[in-house]
Amino acid sequence: MRSDRPSKKYSAGNSPRENRSRKRRENRSQQQEWRPQTDRVRTLVFQVLLAVETKDAYANLLLPPRLTRAHIAGRDAGFATELTYGTLRSQGYYDWIIDECSTRPVAALEKEVLIILRMGLHQLLNMRVATHAAVSESVNLTKQEANEGAAGLVNGVLRQAVRLADSGELASRLSALSKSRRLAIEYSHPAWIIAAYRAALSEQAKLGAQIPSDDDSLAALLAENNRAPYINLVARPGLADREELADAVEDMGQDVAYSTLSPWGLIVSGGDPANLEAVASARAGVEDQGSQLVAGIAATYPLAGSDQKWLDLCAGPGGKAALMAALGRQRGAQLIANEVSPHRAKLVEDSVKALDNVQVVCKDGTQFPGVERGYDRVLVDAPCTGLGALRRHPESRYRARNETIPDITDLQARLLDRALEVCRPGGLVIYATCSPHPAETTFLVERVLKQRGDGQLKELTPVCNQLIDAEAWPGGLGCADKYLQLWPHVHASDAMFAVVISKN
Repeated sequence: MRSDRPSKKYSAGNSPRENRSRKRRENRSQQQEWRPQTDRVRTLVFQVLLAVETKDAYANLLLPPRLTRAHIAGRDAGFATELTYGTLRSQGYYDWIIDECSTRPVAALEKEVLIILRMGLHQLLNMRVATHAAVSESVNLTKQEANEGAAGLVNGVLRQAVRLADSGELASRLSALSKSRRLAIEYSHPAWIIAAYRAALSEQAKLGAQIPSDDDSLAALLAENNRAPYINLVARPGLADREELADAVEDMGQDVAYSTLSPWGLIVSGGDPANLEAVASARAGVEDQGSQLVAGIAATYPLAGSDQKWLDLCAGPGGKAALMAALGRQRGAQLIANEVSPHRAKLVEDSVKALDNVQVVCKDGTQFPGVERGYDRVLVDAPCTGLGALRRHPESRYRARNETIPDITDLQARLLDRALEVCRPGGLVIYATCSPHPAETTFLVERVLKQRGDGQLKELTPVCNQLIDAEAWPGGLGCADKYLQLWPHVHASDAMFAVVISKN
């Protein structure tokens, strides 16, 4: 949904200085030249994007609290949200446009100027902001946050971009590029990520998925990564009622629907979930519906024998652990939620604070205490490249590096190996990642199971059909019945992967 423009706090040249005395004006340092105060909403967005660019910050962690502290709400908050995430999602495309319109390459521009240009392009090309307003505010922002000398460059690049877009010249130049180069620019995805997606779609087709693996399906996936996802909520069983949670969402003025992948989930059009009492008290939470399905599988897959000792080996930030524990609590199960990072362990504690059957520990999952054996269920939600959640974390696509995959898969393999080590014979290990990359999913699982020789993949279709109507999805949810691979463009979820392994 598109938000209207926020009103400007002051227009250029209209900053309230009437009450300043002549003496104070005369005593101002001549080096401190007055600069017009630009729109405070755009200034806030600029500051968030600068932190993302220079400090590896995450927009979803920075933006909401800053909006709250600045008392920016309603349409202004909507404008800020779209400008922040929209600029990030299309960053690669905007950088290409800047290169086409500027005599200075992107790499030579100051970070502050580059961010302002990206923001201006998003307003001009994707937010229906009038040209004069978008350009004027971008120039003012340059004078305020960058330097006066760059104002002319910003003005010229933005106006040239409008001319090229209106004339069709930008589209013509884009279409003249090779297919791989065009996809990378048009959808703002690094080429290696596009190649990984293509390989993943092809691999799933080989395993029996009926989801198309052609160029159209790939383009649909890339396009979905650039759309703002809906908010997904989970009503944790035994703590919150889904109907009551839906009523509370509607009372906030938001549209709500039942999740299609989780019997505990809701899909919400917008708003701030932190304002819901159930979320604030951790009786409910914000969690992608695909993640909810994985936690549901981990907690409900049929298991013979004892079933009270559960372990989440990589629990941060705690969404799956909380849902798993809520389901286990109804059957008398106790969950150990382990997280190697102290900061993320604190997030786990916050997520499970409404539950009395969870113990949060902070240890290295690859060396989880050897004295601990005999877990009935072990979830390994392994650290990964995050290629399955780029629609929620758009900045991640520019930070992930292909050359880090060997180190990541080595860690994943050691975690899966440790999970099988501490699982009891006959118990279950659930391996999951938020990445569809074959090196992190099917190839890794097959390699570890072959090396160990004590694990067997279980069929997923029966348990999925117990939780949801899995057969209603195109191609179903499973690949050859033993691999769960979700896709944003098919299932409206993050690209979660999961398998269930029975320890022999």
